[in-house]
Amino acid sequence: MFGQLNSGKEITSKLLVLLFSILSSNYFHFCSTKRVDHSNTRLASQIDKAQIGSDDNNLNSIFYEHLTRSLQNSLYGDLILGRWGDVSQGDFFVLASDNLNCLVHIIELGNGMVTFQVRGLEFRGTYCQQREVEAISESVSDDEGCCCCEPGRLWNLLSVNSAFNQRWLSWEVTHTNYVLEGYSISENSASTILTPYDLRKALITYYVKTIIYYCVNSKSFIKWLSNEDLKDAIQYLSDPAFVDLDPTFNINIDEDFDPAAAGITRVSFKLIYKDWIMYCIEHNSDLARTEYIRKNEDFVISLCMGLSLLARRALGSAAHNNSALMSVDFFLYGFHSLFKGDLRVHSSRDEWVFHDMDFLNKVIVPSVRMSLKLHQDQFTTYEEYESNAALYEAISTYQKTIVISHEADPVWRNAILSNVSSLLALRHVLDDGTDQYKVVMLNKRYLNFRVIKVNF
Repeated sequence: MFGQLNSGKEITSKLLVLLFSILSSNYFHFCSTKRVDHSNTRLASQIDKAQIGSDDNNLNSIFYEHLTRSLQNSLYGDLILGRWGDVSQGDFFVLASDNLNCLVHIIELGNGMVTFQVRGLEFRGTYCQQREVEAISESVSDDEGCCCCEPGRLWNLLSVNSAFNQRWLSWEVTHTNYVLEGYSISENSASTILTPYDLRKALITYYVKTIIYYCVNSKSFIKWLSNEDLKDAIQYLSDPAFVDLDPTFNINIDEDFDPAAAGITRVSFKLIYKDWIMYCIEHNSDLARTEYIRKNEDFVISLCMGLSLLARRALGSAAHNNSALMSVDFFLYGFHSLFKGDLRVHSSRDEWVFHDMDFLNKVIVPSVRMSLKLHQDQFTTYEEYESNAALYEAISTYQKTIVISHEADPVWRNAILSNVSSLLALRHVLDDGTDQYKVVMLNKRYLNFRVIKVNF
């Protein structure tokens, strides 16, 4: 890495040190191409808080891999057209942008092909990367000095000092607007958008509504309605006087909390979510299926309510039963555990969910992830999502157009390398005393790079 750069002289010395290390095969850790995700780690390390590979360096490595794939498609043609300037075997180039910097080594060139290697440098968000970009892109046309004097300079010519400094730099910019296909990356601190109780309540509301959506639209829904054992297991939820007094539920974050009963009742749940349940049922394309569901309306409400109580109880358990009244860090810890698929059932009241594992894998886990996307949207379309039609359309669209996954899931890597247009993840960073959660949003677009040739 370049380190803390304050001038052109420092970037010169840092580049020389970097090249010497590369040529002597003493690679820095960022040169390693070994990835760490759920496909090559033990289950214990995936569940444990101190997860291996959860630092920014490993999680950001996929963007360099994607950049390498983009260069495979265009690099040789660009070299032949002279877009990288005068290039020969063994040359080193730095690609610099606002998001990432990388080192490109041209190993072989000729016979209609090019062999190259990409090594990742600093990623956006670090002080080193910021200073690297500033040092490379800083203007030299404002310098009017000549030794210790400032006599000025001729029009469209550099001053004597600027010309001398540029001559002795170990690098030169050969292209200022080189375009490659990549991802724009935005990161938001999750703690800032979930600290107020109102925002946490909005997230829980979206959480419950997406559970209802995935439940009603599941391919297994009719099978669930005809399962007599399942009906018997959740029969207690059909009691009009039912109330769940679990301490996980709280008036500050649960929209359907009944203060008079000090818990969530069937009546309060129906008051808040029945319209949404019926809307999801009525907008199913299969009319025969819709009629069958309507005839079992009471059981449908009981099933949706049971899943919502189970899901919120799982969130509270993952957050060490401090989801509402304690620090937002507890809430985020629990939500992130569910986001990566670590969903555990602790209460005997919820064991009925094991009648079919699709309740967990295809209803609750996708709902956790979708609710985060909807919560992100509320800052721009909050009033729009108050309409059932807009919310239903948003969930249906996002199912087809966006990949929402944990970054250690192989699905995330495959989606990026497949050029999926949009992705979203909740990142937990544990590195050098840093313990924070970030909402990472990716959108595919064309990125502008500066091409800098490293001179020997």
